[in-house]
Amino acid sequence: MKKSLKLWVTLNFCLFSLHWPLHAAEGKADLVTSDYAEERVVDLSIVKKVTGKKKIVFVSIPQYTEYLEGFIRGMVVDYSDNPVEGVLVRVGDPGEENSMFDPTVTNFNGIYRIRFSIPFDNKGRVDIRNKLVYAPDWEQKRDSLGNSYEPLEKETPFHLFYNRSNKLLAFAEGLRKSFVNPVQRGEDTAKKEQPGAKKPKKAEDKKESGGGDDFFKAFGGGF
Repeated sequence: MKKSLKLWVTLNFCLFSLHWPLHAAEGKADLVTSDYAEERVVDLSIVKKVTGKKKIVFVSIPQYTEYLEGFIRGMVVDYSDNPVEGVLVRVGDPGEENSMFDPTVTNFNGIYRIRFSIPFDNKGRVDIRNKLVYAPDWEQKRDSLGNSYEPLEKETPFHLFYNRSNKLLAFAEGLRKSFVNPVQRGEDTAKKEQPGAKKPKKAEDKKESGGGDDFFKAFGGGF
């Protein structure tokens, strides 16, 4: 009786193991029919990982959990819209434990790719809310190296959602393109020119304007 039971468990485990690579081989074309991520989420796949063991009668077999894996992709540029290389981008605050997202740095084209591995919930969905943090170490680099990149937007919230049943993928973020500004030790960053800011007019321009500048000065000359 014990031999037949072990044979039955072993046979079913082998069939289960043979089925596993089929899910791991699926690509985005097979996984997504409704894409609302606008190419911000790429290289999707579903994999199974051993997350423990379960015992059936006298036999212990691995317990698997399915994960959605892929990359969050974006770009970092300076105020002149030039790509910036070597800027750290991560999910969550520095020091915060986050095993689902790997921090990364931008390449020479200013592109970053944050790898994620997120377990499905019991409804076959991935529903994550967090934030992207840009150049979280810019102050330390400025103080230690003498120069760095200060991000205009230091962090932006995002919402990543995937429903396996209807193959719907969505990604929403507050800012599409992140700007950073080169800073050096001892500089007053508040005086740095912001993108889109109006430049002060020359004296002759003020005369021609008939004093109209006084109205706009009330708004600080910003955008």
